[in-house]
Amino acid sequence: MKRTINKEILKSAIASNPSFTDVPKVTVPIITMFNNPNASFQDLAKVIESDPDLSARVLKIANSGYYGFRQKIKTVTHAVTLLGWNAIKMITLGSTILTRMLQTNKRLYDHSNRTALIAKFLAMEADFYKVEEIAVVGLLHDIGSIILEICFPENYMKVKQYIMDHGVPSYIAEQEIIGVNHGLIGGWTLEDWDLPKNITTSVMWHHDFEDNKYHSRKTAVIHIADVLALALDLNGPHWEKVPEISLSAMKTLGFTETDFRDIILTIMRMKFDPIIT
Repeated sequence: MKRTINKEILKSAIASNPSFTDVPKVTVPIITMFNNPNASFQDLAKVIESDPDLSARVLKIANSGYYGFRQKIKTVTHAVTLLGWNAIKMITLGSTILTRMLQTNKRLYDHSNRTALIAKFLAMEADFYKVEEIAVVGLLHDIGSIILEICFPENYMKVKQYIMDHGVPSYIAEQEIIGVNHGLIGGWTLEDWDLPKNITTSVMWHHDFEDNKYHSRKTAVIHIADVLALALDLNGPHWEKVPEISLSAMKTLGFTETDFRDIILTIMRMKFDPIIT
């Protein structure tokens, strides 16, 4: 199948869509700050405070039940100090981009939150060091789907019809109809927004897992979390096909079949309060 969407077409479509034009204005300064070894918490707070909407979201999330602080956090500086770099990265990047999903597709928004929580749990089980960073990728992994829906509505409807007609997962239908799946669309977009390689790579390949790719362990977590999040969505459409879990991804994380059964039972009992609200 010839690609009807490539990097150039995608970049042009996003640049002309008001839903996404302001995202780099927020994300690029934040990423620059994270990559600066001499930056302080106070420096990061100033960058966040320069955007009133982002400041409000950071404070709202810091005071949510997800973190459970007893004291009310009233300033961005206080939030940054208490939560730390990785949690603030998740909040700033996740909330800036994920709000576009909430405005357009509530179910995809809920799925992304669920995937992030499952990914964080899987990362802890697999002895990852930066589990909050895994949650960032979980939040952003399906950004390509919302871009397809908003920027390419005709292609989106053709993909949806193909899924219903052929009973295949969405990424396979996308490959058949437009020659590229939402993982690549999301990865290309996040690259263009200057997000770190360890985030863009896992978003890009979460439906095409290979254990020899860069950041394969992180990608394995997102791949498995995405599938489990879909499988646990009892309110999903009857025609949606849940992809198979790659055995190679399980092996990459060191999970045996017994381990995985226990993991699934634990996840089924999890409470999926939203990370980003």
